Amino acid sequence: MLPRDERGRRIDPYDSVLLAGAALVVTGLLLSQSLPALLAAGLLLFSQVLAVWQPLSVLFLMPVGLAFFPLGFSVGSARFSYLEATLLLGVSGSFLRSTLSMIGARDRTATLRTFLARLTRADFAGLALGLLLAGTVSLGSLANPDHVREALREWRWTIVEPVLWYSVALLALRSSQDARRLVTLWVLSAAGMAVASVVLWFAGGGLAVEGVRRLAGFYPHPNAAALALERPAVVALVLAAAARAPWWFWSTAAAPLLVAVILTFSRGALLGLWGGLLVGLWQLGKRRLAGAFLLTGCLLAFVLVLLFPARLQAELWAGGDALRLAIWRSSLAMIQDYPLTGVGLDQYLYQYVPRYVEPRAWSERFTSHPHNLILDFWLRLGIAGLLLLGSALWLVVQHVRSSSRDPWSVALVAGLTAGAIHGSLDRGYFSPDLAASFWLAAAILDLPRLGDQRGS
Repeated sequence: MLPRDERGRRIDPYDSVLLAGAALVVTGLLLSQSLPALLAAGLLLFSQVLAVWQPLSVLFLMPVGLAFFPLGFSVGSARFSYLEATLLLGVSGSFLRSTLSMIGARDRTATLRTFLARLTRADFAGLALGLLLAGTVSLGSLANPDHVREALREWRWTIVEPVLWYSVALLALRSSQDARRLVTLWVLSAAGMAVASVVLWFAGGGLAVEGVRRLAGFYPHPNAAALALERPAVVALVLAAAARAPWWFWSTAAAPLLVAVILTFSRGALLGLWGGLLVGLWQLGKRRLAGAFLLTGCLLAFVLVLLFPARLQAELWAGGDALRLAIWRSSLAMIQDYPLTGVGLDQYLYQYVPRYVEPRAWSERFTSHPHNLILDFWLRLGIAGLLLLGSALWLVVQHVRSSSRDPWSVALVAGLTAGAIHGSLDRGYFSPDLAASFWLAAAILDLPRLGDQRGS
């Protein structure tokens, strides 16, 4: 059964497939190893014209770019990920469209007030502003100013670009159907990446750890693949479980995502899947199914411990000591030296190796983050980071309580929950794809507060 909008009209998800096809045509061009400058300029001009004619079209490119984040292209000596390219195309195109609207408006002050009113009504807008301010201020308090270039890069990738996309999305999105198309594009594109990754795994690719070959796909590490694919996997699974969603459509999309995540053998991802699905099923009112899933998860964990004891203990236990705990101890020692400001954006590696790494954790001396969401925010942004993380978690909890069993909102909250659970053992935000997926979800969760301003 197809989902319905607030007025009871059917929403056809398959028009999103057509949008995905059009977006993938552009993807094929951008994913070339090298683009001539003239072709790159032509694509940029085309995207801006498209934005003026159909403003949502360039925003819809971002979910596709998010799924294909590991891939990129070159323009001359400059290298771009497809995610960054689609973020910038969406922001610049929407900015051009808004500027032309302002110029053509009879009452420019009223138009500007309308824009600002939409931003101020959004739940996550305050968090976006706070993150932008904290990230900018942190650039002036780096533990080692010699690495300011790395800090600026992460500031651009994980703060400025996704926050700007979130802002223009709030202005451009007008209906629940717009939001559902974004979600559908994201999940379908991620499913495509999952299929390709599974094919590579069956072809002999991956990373061998303790006798187990872990799926990595196009990602630099299996854990990176798990972090990227678990959120859309949970979203698809929750939508499949929702009574109003076409379960077979979302089940088909979820299948390759679930297989890919399992083949990464990431314990954090399995915990995230389990926790996110529990939250989603519970919020949908499927208490018995949630209870059965809880029991099944416990049994599955027991079976995995029996079948793969070496793999499941490899990351935590090295030479009888907890490797991850050693990293956490080093991170706490770093916090003792920089309690207020942290060490700065993308500065962990440059402090960890020369000063804080424990001998027992020498095998992981090149880690660039503390493998914990709370420690990561603290060390990158200081006390302000802790406050921002607390605000983000509070907003997610509020949406859990107020989602009213809307399957789309519940699915997104479940996906964010999975990311937060996995983030307690790995990265949770400070990677371009993770940051973009968070603000994609935030924009869609904020839409009901802004009102449906266009007929579906």
